[in-house]
Amino acid sequence: MAAAVVATLALGIGANSAIFSAVDAVLLKPLPYPDADRLVAVYELNQGLKQATQLVAPVRLESWNRDNQTLAGLAGSYFENQTDTTEALPERVEAMRISPRFFSVLGVGAGVGRTPTVDEDRFGGPAVVVISDGFWRRRFNADAGVVGRALTLGGVSRTIVGVMPGSFRYPAATTDMWIPAQMPAGLLRERRARFYSAVGRLKPGVTIEQAQADLAAVQARLGDEFPDTDKGWSASLVPLKEETVGGARRSLWLLLAAVALVLLAACGNVACLLLADATRREHEIAVRFAIGASRATVIRQLVGEGAVLATAGAAFGLLLARWATSALQQLATELPRIDELRVDGRLVAFTMALGALTTIVFAVAPALQAARVDPGDALSRGGRGQTSGRRLVPRALVTGQIALAVVLLVGAGLLIRSFARIAQVSPGFDPVGVITFRMSASWSESAASVVARQARTVQRLEKIPGIEGAAVSQALPAAVHFPPGQFAIVGRDTTEKLFAHGRMVSGSYFRTLRIPILQGETCSTDAGAPLFSRALVTWTFADRFFPGERAIGHALTSPGLPPGAGATIVGIVGDVRESGLVQAAEPLIYWCGYSPYWPDPQFIVRTNAARPVSAAAIRAALLEIEPKRAMYAVRTLEETLSRTISQQRLNALLLALFAATALLLAGVGVYGVLSQLVAARVREIGVRMALGARAVQIVAPLVAQAGAMAAVGGAAGVAASLALARFMSALVFGISARDPLTFAAVVLVLPLVAAIAALVPARRAASIDPMQALRE
Repeated sequence: MAAAVVATLALGIGANSAIFSAVDAVLLKPLPYPDADRLVAVYELNQGLKQATQLVAPVRLESWNRDNQTLAGLAGSYFENQTDTTEALPERVEAMRISPRFFSVLGVGAGVGRTPTVDEDRFGGPAVVVISDGFWRRRFNADAGVVGRALTLGGVSRTIVGVMPGSFRYPAATTDMWIPAQMPAGLLRERRARFYSAVGRLKPGVTIEQAQADLAAVQARLGDEFPDTDKGWSASLVPLKEETVGGARRSLWLLLAAVALVLLAACGNVACLLLADATRREHEIAVRFAIGASRATVIRQLVGEGAVLATAGAAFGLLLARWATSALQQLATELPRIDELRVDGRLVAFTMALGALTTIVFAVAPALQAARVDPGDALSRGGRGQTSGRRLVPRALVTGQIALAVVLLVGAGLLIRSFARIAQVSPGFDPVGVITFRMSASWSESAASVVARQARTVQRLEKIPGIEGAAVSQALPAAVHFPPGQFAIVGRDTTEKLFAHGRMVSGSYFRTLRIPILQGETCSTDAGAPLFSRALVTWTFADRFFPGERAIGHALTSPGLPPGAGATIVGIVGDVRESGLVQAAEPLIYWCGYSPYWPDPQFIVRTNAARPVSAAAIRAALLEIEPKRAMYAVRTLEETLSRTISQQRLNALLLALFAATALLLAGVGVYGVLSQLVAARVREIGVRMALGARAVQIVAPLVAQAGAMAAVGGAAGVAASLALARFMSALVFGISARDPLTFAAVVLVLPLVAAIAALVPARRAASIDPMQALRE
């Protein structure tokens, strides 16, 4: 019995501790910056645009920083791939270009060396770089003398002035270095150049609402001063922690609630075991009462025994949690801050607290019941039976376990069915046999050199034996969600603002991904074709903006295009779920050509299944034409698609595991209650069989009790699931949160589990030898 109790508790406590460690690391722990609750993400805001929040222009960031009264400082950064050519083999590194005050706003200094000075932040200042702790250890083996050494980044020699602490991982754990942006005066005057991801630090005692009102007032004055560029714009502030982890909040709380139900089911199971043990020990307890033991002493002993079991269960649960957290890190790679998941003192404290809580939940009730034993009655019966009233508590506990299992089964069924629906969604292209990668580049490259390099790379790729097609795109399909951009149809009223998603793609993009051309023609493959002169649109775009008329031949313009540029629609292609498999296909414009403003696009190659091509072969071919560039982010398009639904997969997997565990515990509970019943009624069953009762008459009441517990628990579980359906509606895809098929499947599973659980006790009761039972 003790082993069963410890194993059950270890399972429940370990699973809860593992999920709590994820919730703690992602949601509960503050960000690793001093006074992190005062940090806010800052955006420009224009309610007249479909994508109301935008990144911040450097000139506006400086104005806000100078004129506001509520923020201690504002800083910005933007991502830039760099090619490190310090060593013989080029390496791509992830760099962040940072504005002045960047490290002071975040409140973190260098662990080794220092951060950039005011002079190093200015245009034309010394070329310096601050590296991450991970890069320092990987490249320089944690050499304390690294400060003053040089790295050749993008052809520029930069002096290392500092190494950040290991806890500093802004904006992500993969960031390798931070480089002063050193903005030229011309760019600092460009009020439409919005590319800074801005962060601010509130002054002590200032609320986020006060700061937002303050920045809005500052921007209103700028709108009066610069009406052409700033009128209608404001500011939006979001807590930096919410900006970082907000998307994972609902899923993690769902998993924690689910695993808490598993722990409740485990406690119910253990309580049943201890109640059975207390019944078995009635004679012993009666003897102790008879020789003078007080009820408090007996209760204290039984609770102490429960505490010992709970402590052992918590200890084994902690070991299980340590293994489970490692597994969770491998499974939940897309979860924010998952790299901060640790088995630390907070997790140990939580586990021990669960152990204490479970002691109260499962040990106190059996101890109180045992203490109510009538010594005279127990001694006269010799422990041969128990009243039916005493059996009501275990039945109620098992019924509750069944209800909890039903809630988890319904949730798991909904997520599994939802995930299956997602897997059946056609993305609108063929990902099989497609390899994607990027090449390191710099935003400082000229537009002409960027176009020439991309065209040269595609031409070399198409010459590799085994490659059927190669193309370039700003982003991989169904992998990155870009906000819809504004556009206009030439010749129509421009007072109504139109929005659609957009991609700039090379001419062979549709052939490489096998996106069908429904009408018209495709983009030109000539690298010398005029940029922004041709465009293709999806069927949804044509249907929405050209209902009942021919879209081909119309011209489109966009604020993002060069002045005077306009693209003629030359073709209509099939719908593509460019924003992910769970998002419906939206209107989409494909601007034809190599983007001069996107130096490190995605390269897409389709390989021949009969003549496979390795990434090493592609890398070797590209080294011939780009010896100073690194190839990175190499993966198949199928892998990329799989990553886009990794959170849904994780939710379904874990909830299914929890549901199966709860169902198993409920089945064990039914088995335990019926076995206890049979053991307590051996004498009665023997008498009935001696008087001629048939086996079916002995078994029927047992099966009926199992069915009754399953029916009551199932009804309660279904009712609870229906009540909780609104919380599941945001997590399901393609089905209703009250999906009748899922509920019907769960209702059908319950009688089967109850029947299996009742099988062994029923057979034991039917096989009792009447004479042996009467002799005993």
